[in-house]
Amino acid sequence: MPVGSESPTDAITKMTFGYRNTQALYVVAKLGVADLLVRGPARCKELANELGVQQRPLFRVMRALAAQGVFTQDTSDRFGLTPVGQLLRTDVPDSLRYFAISVGEESYRAAGELLHTVRTGEVAFRYLYGKSHFEYLAENPEASRAFNLFMAQGLRRGGDALESYDFTSKTLVVDVGGGQGTLIAKVLAANPALKGVLYDLPQGVAEARAYLEGAGVGGRCQVVSGSFFDAVPPGGDVYVLSRVLHDWSDEDAKAILLNCRKAMADGGRVLVVEAVIPEGDAPSFAKERDLTMLFMLGGMERTEREWRSLFAEAGLAVSKIVKTGKSLDLIEGAPTLAP
Repeated sequence: MPVGSESPTDAITKMTFGYRNTQALYVVAKLGVADLLVRGPARCKELANELGVQQRPLFRVMRALAAQGVFTQDTSDRFGLTPVGQLLRTDVPDSLRYFAISVGEESYRAAGELLHTVRTGEVAFRYLYGKSHFEYLAENPEASRAFNLFMAQGLRRGGDALESYDFTSKTLVVDVGGGQGTLIAKVLAANPALKGVLYDLPQGVAEARAYLEGAGVGGRCQVVSGSFFDAVPPGGDVYVLSRVLHDWSDEDAKAILLNCRKAMADGGRVLVVEAVIPEGDAPSFAKERDLTMLFMLGGMERTEREWRSLFAEAGLAVSKIVKTGKSLDLIEGAPTLAP
């Protein structure tokens, strides 16, 4: 029986050879090829000279990607940008350049040790690097910057799960683990009476102040650095955790939620922006992303049942789940027990 329009053999073959595309996209993203092609089509000799790389290998990489619609290639072997290739530019709003870079570097290497994780339970990234992914980022500013930009790009792709949330009765929102501030900037821009606190590790908020000022909300948003395993800023009536809890085991995720529960003002709420994965064999991108959590971080994507159980253990009840139809959903939690 065919799988979609493919035979079973073709389906397995395509999945197996996916690694080649990951690395080809990584190469052109890391080099910034798309940024050069904004000026118009060019031959690989010109590109290679400007980038300081070898002409023939670059040509072969770009030819393979052109055959898949990332670049155009004319009869004189000049390459140009297609709508797909435009997404590898740095300066477009929906850029995926840093997504391709992050996936092609540490994530790609850790994925090669997935079998080790399955055999031993040890997180592949830690096995390879001798430290957690977040410890690694703290020691490698370039990787940290690429990761933060990748996360910001991922948030845009996942849709705005908070778009329909009513903040009119709220006064202070705390974005826990919010990186450079992409999410809280959107929330504050849409709610002019609201004030905010952006909270993350020092490397996470390294570029946050400039970003918030550029977004026009710097005067209403405090930037605080620290670890959410120690505590979170107190007094908020909304605590937002966007793509944070899936990085962690149930025990660690519970600790983060408990700290939010302890810190919130009376009547406060926790808003978790994450995937709610379907049970059974229903297709879901989050089920594939769950593998990244497995070999990179030791975290996991969760089903609705698993989210409700996790919230309950932290003294919270799931009061609402909003399915957005995108890759990220909205889960609202309200206190049930004294902290």
